[in-house]
Amino acid sequence: MITTADLQSVTRPILDQVFPALGQTLHVFRAQAATSDPGEQPLPEYDERGELVTPLPTNPTPTTPGAGTSLGEFPCIAYQLDAKDKADLGADMAVPLWEVVAHWSAPLHDPGLLFEVFGGELPKPLLLTPLGDIVDEGTQRLCWTFTARAPEGRSA
Repeated sequence: MITTADLQSVTRPILDQVFPALGQTLHVFRAQAATSDPGEQPLPEYDERGELVTPLPTNPTPTTPGAGTSLGEFPCIAYQLDAKDKADLGADMAVPLWEVVAHWSAPLHDPGLLFEVFGGELPKPLLLTPLGDIVDEGTQRLCWTFTARAPEGRSA
């Protein structure tokens, strides 16, 4: 019987060669905390006036709106879903959706992440927000997959 360690020892070295050859990189950020709406209970990081108790880092990512602390860059492949794939997901046809397959070493097990994909055939970095859970494929920690939308509404 093949064990998780056996599968990882065979598959991870292959993926370690394949991902960099694809030429795309996933930059992972923690999303900045949103401010609370007037009349609602403030989030723990804000006082009753809505002002930050613990200020966010100064301009952490000037070109990536909403991105907080960087968690690093990892090899990936991102591709835009076609109309049939989006229809299978029940998505609105006007929304550009992307499927991302990321290297197993990326720290994608926590919620509240924001992504920027660059490289390959993308003309400029693509900001992505996940639409659902990020899946550990086969629960073997071989790669991560997720569907995301481009908040800027940009297609490739």
